[in-house]
Amino acid sequence: MFRALCIALSLSLAPALATAQGAGDARSNWHLLARATVSGSAEAQTEEEYTVYSGLALEAAVARRLGELFALELSVRTESREVDGPAVDGTPRLGSLQVFPANLTLQWRPRAGGEAVFQPYAGAGLNLTAVWEKSGALDSTDSPANLGPVGQLGSVFRLSSGMVLSVDIKWNPLDIEIEGLADPVPKIEVDPLTLGIGLGFVF
Repeated sequence: MFRALCIALSLSLAPALATAQGAGDARSNWHLLARATVSGSAEAQTEEEYTVYSGLALEAAVARRLGELFALELSVRTESREVDGPAVDGTPRLGSLQVFPANLTLQWRPRAGGEAVFQPYAGAGLNLTAVWEKSGALDSTDSPANLGPVGQLGSVFRLSSGMVLSVDIKWNPLDIEIEGLADPVPKIEVDPLTLGIGLGFVF
């Protein structure tokens, strides 16, 4: 699913990339961003209490301007989330989940066409979150990938002609199912609010 998403994005951006390489006035259409992020935690609404704790991560993103008012951004990160639940061998700590969230958003950037220092944006799109590694009592379990909508707010602040400061907030619905751990299957509603800040290069 994620591979198909990347292929679709690559095909959609290929003509724009060729244009950017062939025309000097298109160099400022691309942003390459790196952000430090923190994502919120939540508890399951089940008879047995499960908690997925906050995740810290580094996020990489690439954005491409689409005209004067819009941009397309793809962002990815990996983060580790500790999980608590009913005690196993005397401890409630069940282990950790290594998750891979990927977001593809279409952004509205009302001030991106000028030389303004403060350039806010609002975006919406798709989030795909996959669990790619587990530890502890979760090692033998399975957690299906989650696909859903994502909302985004933020801004870039121009530091120079080639560098920006990025402040970003995303929210998406996220249910983590842990198959093979208990019956009925725990379904943990995380719905993380992700805050990110970092630097980016314009080219």
